[in-house]
Amino acid sequence: MSLTNKGFRPALLSAAIAAAVTASFGVYAEEGGESTALEEITVTGIRTSVLDSLEAKRNSDVVADVVDAGALGSLPDQSIADALGRLPGVTTVRSNGQSSQLNIRGMNGDFLATTLNGREQASTAGYTESTRWISFDQYPAELISQAAVYKSPKASLIEGGVAGTVELKTANPLDAPNQHNFTANVRSSYNDAAEEVGADEFGNRVSLSYMGKFMDNKLGVSLGYSHLDQPNSFTMSRAGADDAEHVGYDRTVDYDGDGNADARARAFQWVAGNGSDTRDGYLASIVFQPTDSIKAQLDYFKSEFERTDLRHGITASGFRDANAGNLSITDAVVSNGIVTGATVSPVDPATGAKAAPWFEARSEDQSTQADSDSIGFNLEWNISDRNTVVFDIARSEGTKTRKDRVVSMHAYDISADGSTWAEVPQSMTYTSSGVGMPSAEFAGVDFTDLNTMRLSRYEEYPHLYTDEVDSYKVDYKFDLEWKAIASIEAGLRVSERAFDSRRGAFLYGSRDGQFNGYCEDNLTGQPGDATYVDCMPQELDGFVTVGSVTGAPDHLVVNDFDGLATSIFGAGNYEGKQVFSKDWTFVESGLAEEKVNAYYLMANLDTELAGIPVTGNFGVRYVETDIKASGLQNVGSGKGQNIIDDVGVPSDSYDFVKYGPEFSDTLPSLNLSFELSEQDIVRFAAAKVMGRPPAGQLKGGAGSWGEDDYNVWTKGSPYLDPFRANQIDLAYEHYFEDGGAVTAALFWKDIESLVERQFILLDTQEERDALFEQLNIEVPEGRRAGAFETFVNNDKGGYIRGIELAGTKTFDQLPGAFSGLGLTASYSYTESETEVSGGNFYGENLPLPGLSENVWSTTAFWDIGNFSSHVNVRYRDEFILNMPIPGSSTPVMAQEYTTVDAQVSYAFENGIDVVFSANNLTDEANVVSYGEEGILGEYSEFGRQYYLGINYKY
Repeated sequence: MSLTNKGFRPALLSAAIAAAVTASFGVYAEEGGESTALEEITVTGIRTSVLDSLEAKRNSDVVADVVDAGALGSLPDQSIADALGRLPGVTTVRSNGQSSQLNIRGMNGDFLATTLNGREQASTAGYTESTRWISFDQYPAELISQAAVYKSPKASLIEGGVAGTVELKTANPLDAPNQHNFTANVRSSYNDAAEEVGADEFGNRVSLSYMGKFMDNKLGVSLGYSHLDQPNSFTMSRAGADDAEHVGYDRTVDYDGDGNADARARAFQWVAGNGSDTRDGYLASIVFQPTDSIKAQLDYFKSEFERTDLRHGITASGFRDANAGNLSITDAVVSNGIVTGATVSPVDPATGAKAAPWFEARSEDQSTQADSDSIGFNLEWNISDRNTVVFDIARSEGTKTRKDRVVSMHAYDISADGSTWAEVPQSMTYTSSGVGMPSAEFAGVDFTDLNTMRLSRYEEYPHLYTDEVDSYKVDYKFDLEWKAIASIEAGLRVSERAFDSRRGAFLYGSRDGQFNGYCEDNLTGQPGDATYVDCMPQELDGFVTVGSVTGAPDHLVVNDFDGLATSIFGAGNYEGKQVFSKDWTFVESGLAEEKVNAYYLMANLDTELAGIPVTGNFGVRYVETDIKASGLQNVGSGKGQNIIDDVGVPSDSYDFVKYGPEFSDTLPSLNLSFELSEQDIVRFAAAKVMGRPPAGQLKGGAGSWGEDDYNVWTKGSPYLDPFRANQIDLAYEHYFEDGGAVTAALFWKDIESLVERQFILLDTQEERDALFEQLNIEVPEGRRAGAFETFVNNDKGGYIRGIELAGTKTFDQLPGAFSGLGLTASYSYTESETEVSGGNFYGENLPLPGLSENVWSTTAFWDIGNFSSHVNVRYRDEFILNMPIPGSSTPVMAQEYTTVDAQVSYAFENGIDVVFSANNLTDEANVVSYGEEGILGEYSEFGRQYYLGINYKY
């Protein structure tokens, strides 16, 4: 999709702005018929990119905001997410201190569509489940020439962006200014908090790009490479550990005697994370344009992103109310109804099934590998001056893996012959620090003592998510030039997309500690197998070091996961398995396939209304969707196929299923631009939009429980309805003659329904039977329909509305060096009546995930000759996040934050720039609430990131 509206008449104002953003231009005065050069003005730095972005926005035929290539190259951004996060109504979600996900107009990544050169992109964002949303840190900023956020659709745009569509573009080498163009960027990085957690504080970024024109400018070649290697470190504490029963606060006991129950944490974790992010990006484009009527282009993009994510710390868990009979709480300190300090200990440590408190040193390997490949071929044929046909074929692949392995280490009293063991008596005394990191002291245990510390549990939960998209598209344009209609466009797009996932588990020992006769899991095999290992605490010597974490004592840290596992289980005997005893490993695996046929017809407008020039488009897109989900379903003993799991256990209770619906959507759209004057534009847009549910919520597998009642749980259903909404946009834009603009936009969306997890047990058997029949769930013979737990469409849709304000001003009229000053700022306010369930922590419905009422961003820049500098400040109000927990997710409240970034650079005359930049200058923490205000939910710090380097252009 092009931002350029060819029917738009920029007149004198656009010419002035175009001149203002040229790299250099002359100013002349005429005297006696002769032109005399008065001065030569050089415009450098961020000012050029800011004004280029405004010009692209002005020429757009939809409501859009743009980040130009100059901004992507000038701002201190590791990915395009940071640059896009400065646009009105666009916010970022920080992961490990980096911006990776976008929210637009109060809606999270599930409501966004993303394209690269107009082609749908496969996702690599899956962490606990398959997703559609794009992880933007996968895309190096250095390899993208322009990024745009389309907030209103048109019929020719690929469907799927309920909140908006993000389009990324790479450069056309035939548009390069010189015959041969070469750019190199080299930067070293430093994180001031990495050393505190044992990570390497230094990193580097390198990018190389070349664009060349050959064969009398008929052949263009573009090549790009980007490398990133930098620390990935953090310090974190949270009021929770592991499953939903051990996260958040219980409020059932009155500890201070005032007659009211007080909130007490169910668990605590203190975690230090260290590792590195290594990303390699590759880009290649070949453009062949032998004549003005034929252009062929082949694009290839590849990104490999490895995140080494090693974590260690102290976990104290098992304080839930369900353990009250084996839970000792003494010396409780209560403030404003919250227990802010206490001494916790188990009454009897030899209690299994997580029914008593326990304390452990824990090491985790949460490393991920995300790989994406995209290739596309485009052929544009101008059949005549009025007829153009464009053919496009593309394929995009994404693969995401996560190791997800955990080692729990406990202190044991072991007999001399090693035949008996039990945990040593121990207790913890903790003191809270508001929403920050609490502190704790432990009695009876030394987490660094190899004489008592042993491996209590080893776990692996490998994740594999793949996404493949094949698409074929034909677009036709006819320059009609008939009355108000300038041209007609029509097209067809056929796509096939496949989301696949595979889960597994390897479990040995007990996370809450072992004692003779109690071992929670042992998947090493069956007794007598060569791989079988008796369940008992295992020695750690040779595979651990001592580490520290803020707020908790020093502890053992596993420094060789594979070596430790091989020493206990043998090489290769500890990989994740699919087993019937953990049938979620089957249910959470599965394939979702989508086949989509989309057709559109659109008219482009260029006319006048009451003397006012009007441009735009109106059209309709018709979309046919066929979704099929494949998986394994528990149908009851003797009702399924004979299947053997990965540890050799047979079962006839499971059967393979494949099912799903077909549906269609008609999506009309209208975009109008009214040029009130050479400086003023009013835009109006209206459309119906749709977006398909998250891929992980379309799975077909199902597990069951119960004897007479056939109760079913799933990770989702292919019968979920898409997100559908009607929307209206109204915008006003005023452009200054000397560069800059002020804009205001109102938007309104009406969403039909949302998707949320529900437990459904209808009142009567007749209603239950009808529900199972409606969902195409076959009830085994001799049993009756019971409860159903899955994701469903709720009735909590409604409006999302808001206002976006933005302004850009350069101060050329100021004297001397002050003429290089400039400012760009934006503010958005968003509100909604849409709601989701309060989940585990809230007794009331919550706002739509991703919605922040108030968001603003301000960038002040100063360019003086070859010197350029800027400071950016971004603020985001509180918003709802879906926090993953094993087997599910629950909403939590992310608190407001403000981030500050800055950059200074100097450009020498020989093409070399020296650049210094800094991210997160205020070391802003991530703070998340678990349903209780003023007390710890989750608190994370990532440190400041500094860059120093050089850029070279030839």
